[in-house]
Parts: sequence; structure tokens; C-alpha cells
Amino acid sequence: MRELLPGAVVNPVWWKSIIPAKPGQQQEEGRKKASEMDIFIRGACVSSFFLPTFISCNPLFSFKQHRIVYLEAFSSLGKQDQLMMSTLLVKEEAAIPPPCYQRAQARLRPALHIDALTLITTLHLLTLCGLAVRLAHRRCSPPLPAGPGGAPRTYSEESLLLIGLLRSLWRLSYQDMHDWLKSWPTLALACGLPLDKQGQPRVPSKSHQCKRRHAAGAPLYESLFVLTVLQALQSRLIGARDLIIDSAPILAWKRHDPDAAFGHAPAHHPRPLLRGFRVHTLICRGSGLPLFFLLSPANSHDAPFAQRLLAWAVRLYQIHPRVVRLDAAYWSLRLIAWIHAVLGAVAVIPWNPGRRKNRSCLPPTWTKEELGKSSGIERFFGRVFLFFHLQRPPLCGWSEVASQVALTYAASIIVGLAAQQAGRPDLIRSPKRVLAHLWEGDSEL
Repeated sequence: MRELLPGAVVNPVWWKSIIPAKPGQQQEEGRKKASEMDIFIRGACVSSFFLPTFISCNPLFSFKQHRIVYLEAFSSLGKQDQLMMSTLLVKEEAAIPPPCYQRAQARLRPALHIDALTLITTLHLLTLCGLAVRLAHRRCSPPLPAGPGGAPRTYSEESLLLIGLLRSLWRLSYQDMHDWLKSWPTLALACGLPLDKQGQPRVPSKSHQCKRRHAAGAPLYESLFVLTVLQALQSRLIGARDLIIDSAPILAWKRHDPDAAFGHAPAHHPRPLLRGFRVHTLICRGSGLPLFFLLSPANSHDAPFAQRLLAWAVRLYQIHPRVVRLDAAYWSLRLIAWIHAVLGAVAVIPWNPGRRKNRSCLPPTWTKEELGKSSGIERFFGRVFLFFHLQRPPLCGWSEVASQVALTYAASIIVGLAAQQAGRPDLIRSPKRVLAHLWEGDSEL
């Protein structure tokens, strides 16, 4: 210690008050060691750096066995060093959370952690994917059959669609999904995969999954999304009485994407322009789950898509909304009149101060509480985009991005259906607590 602190002199009084006395020979040895460790820096008080060094190096210093008297040393320290010393001399014990945290944990019920096999069997996802394939083939003609020669298709469309849904729910890559099915044959059989000559399920490779996804196109995944919404409406998971419309940007993966365009970025974004797409979404405010969406380049305005979203949702699902909430970007007298006359609903749209024409037709003065209820769609975008990695998917082209949006929205509804069937409606928006085998990391919501 003398070499570490040059210029220090021994002060045999300072540390004797905190070293416990020992009987007999041990007491003399303890005092001798204490006198060797007595250090006082000339012209300054004992620093907060030296005190923890001494405590950690001295084997005689024990918090648990002795009560330490340090009044003489404590009075010679400054305010900052006194605070440091009082923190160090607190008896060691386990950390105690504040009372509010304890009350919240007491109210918090345990998570579900449903595995993939249970999810497929309880929700009959393979049957749902088969219906989606048939519905997609009605809308668009199926791909032409292969000519003479070549091997027939081994994997069915519904099996690959279900594998893509599981890959989105658990945020896996093609290779990870292949390895997972290989290591869990029961899950592969539940996905409808065929057997080989040895009686083991045949698992599609990562390249085969990617190629078949590109060949399927967007209608297949959009049909799956529509069917999941219909199932949520039938089970009353989605009420569709109070609706919210808004849009969010999706960044293009490649700079030279032919279907992407430059558009205005959100206010919180550091850059004024973003190249990519914009997804216009209609959600149910009660459940926080999506009903319909439309994809456009990022330079498209929001206003023309509101009526299309509502018209498609009413036609597909036969819903009867009572309130439609939009932001100021959707302000239009024609849209407000159409919502009131055709839908029989109330349009809650804040007045845009930038529009100074036709001031004789101002909207009613909505309260802050009523206008603030439309913030649920912002939470939906934050939850779904972050968890399912929809901010910038590694895809190129309108069809690929639309397929990913439909698959992601369908996955969010599947989570809600699983939570509702398990009797936990409080978890319909919590995929981390509903699904099992999720982890925190770069691959992560």
C-alpha cells in the first residue's frame, strides 16, 4: 500500500476504530496488521477510491460478523465520501423491490407459453390453411401444372403455408425452421408433411421454402389473413364496432426496389424522406387487432385509402361499425358524408388547421379524450412491427412485402385466438406470454 500511494503517512488511530479487537495473540496480530494498513493522505481526506480497496483487501473486515464503529473516520470525510462510506457499510442482503412492483406482480397472472404443436391442434391451423388455399385459387387461378417429365410436387400448399405461419409466429429463418422440423418429427407430421421410405417426415429445405413462397404470391397469404379475421369475428374476439384507420411506413430492403418510392417519414424519424412502402390498416379499437389492410408506395397520400378500407371490410365481413376514428390526414367532407350516410357511423376526425377553405363546414369540437382514443393503432404498429420485424423485411417487390404483411397480421390474430381459447383475454396482444420457446435477442415481437 505504501508503494501504491506515495507520500502517504501512517496514522495508527484512524483504522483502529473499525478493526474488531481479538483476544490474546490474535488481537496483537490484528492490531499490527491494522497499523500497517493505516494510511492518511496529507492535505486531503481519505478518498472514496481507497476505502473500498482497503475493505476488499483486508480479510479482517467483515460486514456480517461485526458491528463497525467508524464515527471518528466518518467525521473526517467530506460529504461525497461520507455518502460513499455509508453505502458501503450497509449490511449485505437481497434486493427488495418497491411496493408498487410487488402489487403488480401479485396481480399478474402466469403466462401461457403454448408450444407449436398445441397451437396447431387446438386451433386446427392445418384445416384453416387448406381453406385459405382453396379460397386463393378461387380468386386467382392456380399455377399451371408442370409439363411432361420432372418430379411431382412433394409438399402441399397448405403445409408450406402453415410452415410459413409458424416461421412468422416464432420469428425463424428458413434454415431454423428446417432444423426445427427435423428435430421434432411430431410437429412435422402435424404440418401435413409426407413420409419418406424410412417412415420419417420429409422436411422442405430452406431454398425450397423460399421458392415456393415466391411462387405462391400474395393472394394465398391474404386469404389466410381474411379467414383468421372471420374466425376472430365469429368467436367475438373482434367486435368491429369502434374502428381506427391509420398508416405506417415500411422501409425497402433494396435501394433499387422497382415498386418502392420515396415518401415523407413520420415526425419522430431523423430523416425527412424514406424509400419503401406504406401499409394502410384498419383495426378494431376494442381488441387492438387488424381487420383489413392495403399496401401502396410510400409517396401515396392517406386520404384515398380510408373509403376503400371501410368498403372492403364491410363487404367481406358484413360488419356494422358505429364509430370510425381517423387522423387529420384523412379530412374530407366527402368521406365524412359517406361514413354518415352509407355506414351509419360517426366519423371522429380532428380538424386540420392547414386547410383554410370552406370554413362554414367545420367538424364538431371533439374533446381531447375522444380524439385520444385513436392512439390504439399507434400501439398496434409499435407492437406488431417491433415483435415481428416488419419495419424493414428482407424482401423485394410489392407482392413479397404484401405477403409478409398479411402473414404478420394473421399471426397477431392467431395469438389472440389462442389466448381467448385458453381463457386469458388479457393476453390477446401479448405474443411473448402466449407462445412458448421465445427468446430475447437480435432475432426478436
